[in-house]
Amino acid sequence: MGDIEVMIADNQPLTISGLRSAVADQQDIRVLAECQNPEKLMDDVRDYEPDVLLVSTDMLQEELDRLERLVTEIEKTRVILLTNRKDVDFLEGALRRGAKGVFQREWPVHQIPIAIRKVTNGGVWLEQAVAEQVLEEVLSKRRTQDPDERKIASLTARERGVIELVCEGLRNKEIADRLHISGATVSHHLTSIFRKLEVEDRTSLVVYAAKRRLVTF
Repeated sequence: MGDIEVMIADNQPLTISGLRSAVADQQDIRVLAECQNPEKLMDDVRDYEPDVLLVSTDMLQEELDRLERLVTEIEKTRVILLTNRKDVDFLEGALRRGAKGVFQREWPVHQIPIAIRKVTNGGVWLEQAVAEQVLEEVLSKRRTQDPDERKIASLTARERGVIELVCEGLRNKEIADRLHISGATVSHHLTSIFRKLEVEDRTSLVVYAAKRRLVTF
């Protein structure tokens, strides 16, 4: 196995320096690139194609929809989110939208290489106490929600937008044009929607959305 190539993205030079130092003496991890400009983040990730992206919530303007778009566009790169946030809903949402790890800034920096290796090997990185909180929150929601509420709650904002456009009768290319995304990304969203709502096709999706009032006609 070769080096694990990592990109660090944060708007604070001191943070970048600290993260770079955390992996400097690791034989199997190499910092491939750094990014401090949120506007260049997507282009830089596409250009360098790192194995792992360490990206701060500041670079994503604290918006999980931005995280989801990033993950969707760079499927081969595993994302570890750097954050000060501790609210369980946010952390759970980050994982649902595709982050493979969440690393809080107060945690010991020597754990960074461990987190990188964990996600590279197909795992998910969360500090144990936070993982327990997230799990308890998920289980609590499952106890209080009916099956359809759980399905609908699992949808992302972008997936809800795709559902609305499907219900308007738009085809994949038209949805892609409207949302300024690729046709492949639309297909990815639809596959996820069908799986989450347990529907078989566009027709059954429209029927389901109407019954559960996900859209207004």
